[in-house]
Amino acid sequence: MYIRVIKDMYKGGRTSVRTPGGVTNDFFVGMSLHQGFALNPFFFTLVMDELTRGIQDALPWCMLFIDDIVLIDKTRQGVNNKLERWRHTLEVRGFRVSRSKTEYLHCCFS
Repeated sequence: MYIRVIKDMYKGGRTSVRTPGGVTNDFFVGMSLHQGFALNPFFFTLVMDELTRGIQDALPWCMLFIDDIVLIDKTRQGVNNKLERWRHTLEVRGFRVSRSKTEYLHCCFS
């Protein structure tokens, strides 16, 4: 039943684009997720969880937040190793990990 409801929400979708020159005429959206759709974060996490199931470590060492991945390790090299495993796993499936947006946060827990 839920699948039918979600499909119905996407059926016949139309959108328009706001530009500096004004708003375009609306047009049909035949594929993909609609921008701003409330279930998009859930869908993304669901797909990411399935694609990366084989490389995820025990919680809380790998966490997914909407379209962000948090990798935690005791050393920077450990984080780099995990990042490379994730990058390879996702890129062979057509995803791209942005190295320019990758950030490190050093935390000292005592």
